[in-house]
Amino acid sequence: MHKLIRERLHYRNGLGENEELDPVKVRELEARYDEILEDAREEYEDIPPSAYYKDGYNLYKRLKEYKENELMFLHDKRVPANNSLCERLARVFKRKQKQAMVFQSQENRKYLCDSLSILHFLRNNGRSVYPKIAEIFGRENPPRSKEKRVAERMA
Repeated sequence: MHKLIRERLHYRNGLGENEELDPVKVRELEARYDEILEDAREEYEDIPPSAYYKDGYNLYKRLKEYKENELMFLHDKRVPANNSLCERLARVFKRKQKQAMVFQSQENRKYLCDSLSILHFLRNNGRSVYPKIAEIFGRENPPRSKEKRVAERMA
């Protein structure tokens, strides 16, 4: 399976911007995927997984259940060939969870995810983040004098 995954990624990443996906090659890769899943099914029928060695069996079940999602990047060029971006963005959330943040409800988690999504969107569009967020919240960003900053610190 590892060899097949690597081959699918090389095929997809080797395509140019204007090149279309070859339906024959895609069908061939899908057929090999199905063969590997069939081999796994037969193997697990002959030797059922034990409680200690369920990782491979669980992987087989996930690959079978999510086959369409797993192969989506071979059918639609808009779908990235890997999910590195998703993993990087999820790491930000996981780090926030480990910091001094407590989520009392799913709603609070949703607010954090929405906020992180907005920040990521603004950064990727090359915009200055603070003025745009200030605009979103309807706050003005008036210039502050040095005296005002000193007075605020003293208060």
